[in-house]
Amino acid sequence: MAQHDAEHLSRRTGRPPTPPELAFVGDARVGHLATVDARNRPSVVPVCFALLDGDDPAIVSVLDEKPKRVGDRQLARVRNILHQPEVMLVVDRYDEDWSRLVFVQLRGTASLLQPGAERHAVAIGALRHKYPQYRAMAIERREVIIIRDLRATSWRGDGESFQAPIVASGSGRADSDV
Repeated sequence: MAQHDAEHLSRRTGRPPTPPELAFVGDARVGHLATVDARNRPSVVPVCFALLDGDDPAIVSVLDEKPKRVGDRQLARVRNILHQPEVMLVVDRYDEDWSRLVFVQLRGTASLLQPGAERHAVAIGALRHKYPQYRAMAIERREVIIIRDLRATSWRGDGESFQAPIVASGSGRADSDV
C-alpha cells in the first residue's frame, strides 16, 4: 500500500479517541497489537504499552529485554510495521457479567523511534512509570514502537457511550481505574 493510501485510510477509519477512551486505554496493563505481514496475513501480539497524552496522543511500546527467539528487527511486529505501518491496538476488559464488557480499538500509523529521537525519552519515562520492571532494564538504548494519528472505535456491554462512567468490575461503583 502506498504511503498516501495508508495516510488516507488512517484519517477516514474511526474518529479521534475521546478522553474517557484514552483514560481506559492508559490505565490498561496489556494491549493486543495487530499488524499485517507482506502477504496480508494478520498477526496479533500482546504488548506492554503506555499512552503519551496531550495534543497529539500516541501509544508507545518498547522492544524490551524480555527473552525473544530472534533479534528485534526480525520480530514479526517490527517486520510488519516496516512493511505496512497501519496497525491496531485493542484494549479490552472481560467480565463474566457481560454488561461490564468493554473494548477500545485504536487504529494508527506505527513507526520506530531510535534512541535520541524526538519523544523517545518521553516514551521511556512513561513506560518506566507504568511498569516498574522496566526500571531495571536498559530500555533507553532500545527502539520504541510509536503509534500516531490515533482513530478510535469502542463498545461497552452496558450500552452506554464512553462519555458515561464505567462501572468497575464486581464493585457496583463508577470507577475510571478499570
